[in-house]
Amino acid sequence: MTDYALNDRGSLDVVTENFYDTEIMRVFGGLSLGRSQTWTGLAALVPEPDHPFDPRTISVRIGENKVAHLPAQDAQRYWDQIARVVASGYIPVVPLKLDARLERNDGLAEVDASAVISIAPPDLLFPINTAPIQAAVLPQGSSIKVLDEQDFAEYLHSIVPAGGEGRVIVTLETNKVRNSHGMTVDTVDVLYERKQVGRLSTQMSQQFIPIINHVFDHNLLTAAWGTIRGSAFEVSMTLQAARATEVPAQWYEELPNDVPELVAEADSYEVPPAYIPVETDRGRNSKKWRKGYTAAHPNGPADAAASRPAAGSSRVAADHLAIGDKPPAEGRGNAPRGAKSTVLALTLLTVLLVVGAVILIPFEPLATTLFIIVAVATGFMAFYLNRTL
Repeated sequence: MTDYALNDRGSLDVVTENFYDTEIMRVFGGLSLGRSQTWTGLAALVPEPDHPFDPRTISVRIGENKVAHLPAQDAQRYWDQIARVVASGYIPVVPLKLDARLERNDGLAEVDASAVISIAPPDLLFPINTAPIQAAVLPQGSSIKVLDEQDFAEYLHSIVPAGGEGRVIVTLETNKVRNSHGMTVDTVDVLYERKQVGRLSTQMSQQFIPIINHVFDHNLLTAAWGTIRGSAFEVSMTLQAARATEVPAQWYEELPNDVPELVAEADSYEVPPAYIPVETDRGRNSKKWRKGYTAAHPNGPADAAASRPAAGSSRVAADHLAIGDKPPAEGRGNAPRGAKSTVLALTLLTVLLVVGAVILIPFEPLATTLFIIVAVATGFMAFYLNRTL
């Protein structure tokens, strides 16, 4: 399947704790104790309608490794948009920054991880128009003001969505204009659906002319993401495009058009099963864990969130609990087996010492006294331990 790069003008913290230690370790090829490491790159957002606890789960994956998931409330907000991309036959991808390090706590190794994806709000994920087929879409970058848009205000007002803001795909073309000094200079015009809607400043144009010329040499147009905002009184437009020095060399080789057309908007979309268990799900007691999870959290991850450790902490100890290993119960009826054995041994030793003292009374008074003293001590220890269990 082809990747679909979602609008990345924003950021969202995703959930890493408790679940993904093994998968995160695989991504890094291992972690060094106490040393922070960072992974950056594109990650896929995968809806999991067959998830056993929450059919609105959206996982974050690096290759085959599931390293995080969206918080339950955010998964609800983004579900329709992500499902639409998948139903269109594409893989939604976003930039991901994953920080992790291995720590030791109470003798246990634990992965301390946090992750952030770059993603726009749900209503700004997709452009309101489609990119031209014969175009290379620039990577997104910091915002650039489009000039002279007021000269095209009437047309721009017809574009602005009802909510007052929308994402658009525009094309950039070089042009020659005469400046105030009577000199002819190269500038970049901004076009929407092949109609001019503004231009870039002369200085900013110089950043993009080499890109436009390179793309033109390959018989393609240069397209870029933009944002249009407007009200009844004014309208403005900005570009979010990487400058020549910010565009990776690979882009010049591939000249990608990564904003393909999606299926029409609908109330719901068919999404194929995609759930894959992580290592904590594959433990020998995973069925027991699932049963306990469902009983304790009938509303799924939303209920479970309240009982999880603070965000960013991913403990091996917690993983043991996740696969069904029960913590020691408190109370006399649930005393550890080793402690009961100790009480029994001390009691038996006390009896043997008393018997020995009785036998030695006629022959070794000093040894008899020593046996009695030790018997009293062991008897007291057995009595004390038995009371505390």
